[in-house]
Amino acid sequence: MRKMCEAFQIQDPVEAFQHLKLRTVENYGRSAYGHSLYTWDRGERWLGQCTCGGYVLVQESEYNSPNWSEEDDYVDYFPVSGPEEADELNRKYDGFSIEREFSGRILYSTNGKLHWG
Repeated sequence: MRKMCEAFQIQDPVEAFQHLKLRTVENYGRSAYGHSLYTWDRGERWLGQCTCGGYVLVQESEYNSPNWSEEDDYVDYFPVSGPEEADELNRKYDGFSIEREFSGRILYSTNGKLHWG
C-alpha cells in the first residue's frame, strides 16, 4: 500500500507547504475524460511524489480579469495514495467539482496565501 504525503498531518499550512518537495510523476494536462482539470481560465493537473514518499495530486488554475490587468493563481494540493487514486479523481471530477466534493484535507494556495480546506 502506498502512503499519502506527511504534509497533510501538519497543522500549520505554511509548514505543510514547506514540507512539500514534489517531483513530477505524471502530467495530466488540461483535460481528461471529457472535462477540464482546472478552474477558471486555464490550468492543469499533475501527480507529484514528495521526498517523504507520499503522493499529491496538484491542480493549478489561473483566473484573468476581463481587462487582463489582473490575474489570480490558485493551486490545490490533494493527498492521494498513488497514481491509481489520482487517475480515479481525474475521471470523476472536473476542476470545480473536485474542490467541492473531495472528502480529504486540501491545501490551498491562493495568490501565494496558504490555507486548509
